[in-house]
Amino acid sequence: MPPRRALVTGASSGIGEATARRLAQDGYRVAMLARRTDELERVRASLARPDEHFALVCDLRDDGELARAVERVRERFGALELVVQNAGQGYLARVEETEPHEMRALFELNVAAVVSLARLTLPLLRDGDAPTMVLVSSIVGRRGIPGQAVYAASKAALNSLGEALRVEWAGEGIAVSILDVGLTRTPFFQHQPNPRKLAGPNLAGADDPARVAAAIAELARAPRPELWLSTKWRLLAIANVLAPRLADRLLVRKLGGGWRAPRR
Repeated sequence: MPPRRALVTGASSGIGEATARRLAQDGYRVAMLARRTDELERVRASLARPDEHFALVCDLRDDGELARAVERVRERFGALELVVQNAGQGYLARVEETEPHEMRALFELNVAAVVSLARLTLPLLRDGDAPTMVLVSSIVGRRGIPGQAVYAASKAALNSLGEALRVEWAGEGIAVSILDVGLTRTPFFQHQPNPRKLAGPNLAGADDPARVAAAIAELARAPRPELWLSTKWRLLAIANVLAPRLADRLLVRKLGGGWRAPRR
């Protein structure tokens, strides 16, 4: 059986790097997209069978760069069995502190670029064997949290996109899975805009990126509509639908930091 072929975005660190490593171990040939040349090459060189993989420097928000990158993947691989849409950016700020240009840049990367890559890779997935697209989302996509409203909204949009694609592509035999990730020990939180220097999350007990990568590999083998990596946050999301006032109180208690549950 020929090796399976995968494309991973945001592959220069964190979850993307761990995913590229796991997929290479599982026998995939991996195309890696990110903006940092040196880090991408470091990751590629560290993978099992490094010559079978390749790194593509690409700003996913640039339509021309993205189209050229996907064309290079087509020339090298011919088709894809797996696309992992992992690239994304956070934004730690109250709504009143947000800057319009930062908000637009975040939505361009977290939402618009995902739509563009889905459209561009669809022909490659059609030619793949039992193809799957995994959208790496977040627990906050199902329950927004204060101080991360913009980021949470982008992940809610990503989840809606995944739900729509799952049905749109069903006739093509292409599976679409949403992975709702919890706190993970990565550089993600260091790189997000934080204009008022709000306190970031406590990463004690956070997941290792390898656990997320293992979940992605499992979805590639046995796709599911949606997979949560945190049972507690899944229960909170369910409570948010059934009893939003209760969910508010539970969330504030969990977050601390001086937030208050609304009374009206």
